[in-house]
Amino acid sequence: MSAIQTTVVLAMTADGKISAVDPKAPRDSDPVDQAHLEYQTSLADLVLVGAGTIRAEGETYTIRNPELLAARKIRGQSPQPITCVVSGSLDLSLDLPFLSQDIERWIFTTRTGLKRNSDATSLQKLAELIDLGETDLDWDRAYSLMAERGIHKVIVLGGGALTAALLKAGRIDDWWLTIWPIIYGGKHAPSPVEGEGFLPQAAPHLQLVETRQVGSQLFLNYRILS
Repeated sequence: MSAIQTTVVLAMTADGKISAVDPKAPRDSDPVDQAHLEYQTSLADLVLVGAGTIRAEGETYTIRNPELLAARKIRGQSPQPITCVVSGSLDLSLDLPFLSQDIERWIFTTRTGLKRNSDATSLQKLAELIDLGETDLDWDRAYSLMAERGIHKVIVLGGGALTAALLKAGRIDDWWLTIWPIIYGGKHAPSPVEGEGFLPQAAPHLQLVETRQVGSQLFLNYRILS
């Protein structure tokens, strides 16, 4: 295991949904939750985000608060963290706004994805494509590469499939979970952790280390127990 600290930062509804059935449906943003997200992201050297999330949102999250930008400069970090999209299939369109943002971009993918995507050569000009295996992503390899490149702090912004993969690989250290006072419902609406799920005896256990309440919103910080 590497010494890279990995924190998941996600928000979910009171009924456990990270988005509505239609992930592109407009939603009012909450300034308190946005400030929390911006602060947590500002600590990162690299942001991991799933391909489905980047397709739904179009862009990656960027830091705008002058105080947070100044703090990054003092710490010797770049103005914006690297954003790394995780896409084993490399199913990413060249017209994504993400690919023209003023940030450093990585894409974790597979050799199968590189072979199947006819736009791989064009994508390579817009982001660094990093092959992590033939058909499956090798997270040990990914973390070794990040450590070699001086990454110390990773923030994971979902979605559920990425979170599940990192939990299974034992790479998540802690979790900031915002609970919105709203219900989305829908059996096909995504949750914070997708994948195959865990049986009770193998399920990751958490320790609650901090709670904050702002109005009807809850902010919960959990440590993942070994």
